[in-house]
Parts: sequence; structure tokens; C-alpha cells
Amino acid sequence: MNSSAKPELDPELSRAEIVLGAALYLMTAYHRTPCPRIAACVAAHLECLARHPQVDPMIREVCASMCDEWHGAALAPRPRVNVH
Repeated sequence: MNSSAKPELDPELSRAEIVLGAALYLMTAYHRTPCPRIAACVAAHLECLARHPQVDPMIREVCASMCDEWHGAALAPRPRVNVH
């Protein structure tokens, strides 16, 4: 295990269903508040799922393909919300 990696996102130490549930929760949070930090967390969880040995290969492939989009959202400026 990489000593700088967060243990909760290490595929060898994390249960796949917990990581998936957290990713879905974060996606919902991002929908409410499109924050780049939340998008970065979604990307990290998807990367974990893409490498997780207990995840079905098709799901790993889908998660891997979604990572780039979420990394892009993490780097994009926050959209302006009209208050009035």
C-alpha cells in the first residue's frame, strides 16, 4: 500500500459496496452543490472502484471511463448561480 494513499480509498482495504455508496452520495451532493472538491472526491472513489478486485469488470470499465469527466468537473470553475 502506498503510504500517502488514503486507506479508505485503497481498493485492497475497502469494501466495494461502501465505496460505491459513497460515490453515489457524493454525486448527489455535487448535484445540489457543484463544488470542485466534491467532484474530485467522486473521481477518487471512481478510480478506487476501477481498480477494485471485487468489482465486476464491466463496472470497473464504466468507472474508469467516468473518471476523466469527474476530473474535468473538479478542474472547472464553479457555475454562477443567480440569486434573484
